[in-house]
Amino acid sequence: MKKLDGKALARGTAALGILCLLICLPEASARGVAAGLKSCTLQVIPALFPFFVVTGLILGSPLAGWLGLGLLPVTRLGLGIRQRRAATVLLLCWLGGFAVAASAISCAYRQGELDRRQAMLLTVCGVGSGPAFVVNTVGLLMLGSAPVGICLLGAMLAANVCTALAFRLLLSLRLPSADAAPGPHSAVPPRPDAGLVEAVQNATRSMLTVCGFVVFFRFLCEAAAQALSLPGATAYLLCAGLEVTSGCAAGAALPGRAALACCAALSVQSLSVFLQVRALLCAELPLWPLAVTRPIHLGFSLLFLRLLLGWLPGTVQALSTLAPRVICRTRTAPDAALVLFALCCLMLFRLEGSKSRFCRNRKGSTE
Repeated sequence: MKKLDGKALARGTAALGILCLLICLPEASARGVAAGLKSCTLQVIPALFPFFVVTGLILGSPLAGWLGLGLLPVTRLGLGIRQRRAATVLLLCWLGGFAVAASAISCAYRQGELDRRQAMLLTVCGVGSGPAFVVNTVGLLMLGSAPVGICLLGAMLAANVCTALAFRLLLSLRLPSADAAPGPHSAVPPRPDAGLVEAVQNATRSMLTVCGFVVFFRFLCEAAAQALSLPGATAYLLCAGLEVTSGCAAGAALPGRAALACCAALSVQSLSVFLQVRALLCAELPLWPLAVTRPIHLGFSLLFLRLLLGWLPGTVQALSTLAPRVICRTRTAPDAALVLFALCCLMLFRLEGSKSRFCRNRKGSTE
């Protein structure tokens, strides 16, 4: 008698449930797919595609040994990684977000710059949402305050470092030597003729993977939320578990604890992020370090967010109690304010020039 495969049965059951959602809720499914495509067009591709290309070019150039010098204390003293390129990889991870992090760590591992243990440590320390998403999308657009977004970003990065330090201790206790040696892969040095063409090709493949997961999980969140008709807090838990953007949007709508809810969603990262990291991370590197350390990361991130919010000037009361509305010091986006300032300077310059010409013409006419 053939033994029943529990994992295959679970996957088949989940696929059957998703098929039922497609048949029973076509309008919600269409809205979810449209929202996913819109997110890819307006947010994901403009933010990530250039980072994918630049990451491939930097890691294949001599600049990879120097760009991350500011993070050498984190990689050398904190994580015990002596290679200078590891600091550059970590910098790219923090700037580009989880998808770029998985791609950069895999590239460095295949080139022989990192062994398996070091790649696992960088995965724990580097995987997270990028600054553009945390500060602009979550902080400014969802919570209505860019300073709160900066506090969220600081809490995430500090939690990344502390979690990686804790994971390093766990590895030293559990795996003292198994993962310290280089992995079984053969180092593939960058080809001398590999340049922009290969970087764009790799970035395109990675971008298609990311967009596929974004569209699918946006559809799943929209259809599941309508099918279950969950209240606010329960809907937030469902969205945060499935897709990080939907989780942050649902958390921002929670009265009294919006910032903490968004922080928790960013820390947990969601099933969609885990699958994207798994798809972009090379097969030799495991995903369990990221999964095991997320509860630790959640505790650290909430603690650091509490501390950072207390330092915001003029908004301590509103942010410490996490009222539904965050008091903003300005309603103008930084880029829009910069453009307006430049236009005002140009206008003043033109007025000054017109005044000078008028004075010269008037003086000439009187003479």
